[in-house]
Amino acid sequence: MGKLDALWEYQALDLKKEAVERETLNTPARAKLNKLHGFLTEQQNTISRIQKEILLRQNALEKLQEQVDKLMNRVELERSEFDEMQLDDEVTAEEMTECRENHERLLEELVSARREIGDLVKWLENAQREYRETRNKAGKAKKEYDALFTVTEQEFKDSEGVRAAALAALNEQAAKVEPALIERYRRVKQHHTVPMAKVENNQCGGCNMSLPMVVVKRVLNSDSVVECENCGRILYAGENS
Repeated sequence: MGKLDALWEYQALDLKKEAVERETLNTPARAKLNKLHGFLTEQQNTISRIQKEILLRQNALEKLQEQVDKLMNRVELERSEFDEMQLDDEVTAEEMTECRENHERLLEELVSARREIGDLVKWLENAQREYRETRNKAGKAKKEYDALFTVTEQEFKDSEGVRAAALAALNEQAAKVEPALIERYRRVKQHHTVPMAKVENNQCGGCNMSLPMVVVKRVLNSDSVVECENCGRILYAGENS
């Protein structure tokens, strides 16, 4: 057996090990677990966002309530001053008008602030309802997630024997391949899931590009490592040699 034959068998076992691992990680239970994980993350982000917004609105509500209290005091003062001015014969009509206008302006500000308070209170009620609903949904999803997590952990444990056997077979074959060749294989694998490709009809079986005849002859007539000039995969003659 040539060194490329040994590497070809190594690749077959490597791909088999990866297939076993994918099967372990792609069960229906794990797929649902991953979906639930994404849902829970989304709900947690929503809860965090609502909490921050509620805090901001509550602070704004407190400031508005303080503003309303101050406006009410000023309205009372302006009203008292206007009542006193009505009893003072020396007060001019202009002064009375100015006082009345100040009083009306303060009343408008008071009405506007109270309207803002009403809007904020309504917003807070809706936000708190959304917060409770989101927490309830997250709580139910968390229970389902915990149950599925237990299932997937058991699935992973049950597949331990198959995974161990696939790894053992790969390691056994690796001992039959030159370390430098395995290292080269791994470098190519950084760019291609399947690092080796057969030469078929004078083409690279990986990228299907035509190969120069000089390259084809090197692959067919020697056991040296030749990479496809187009994709970089390690070319293998296989049954053609």
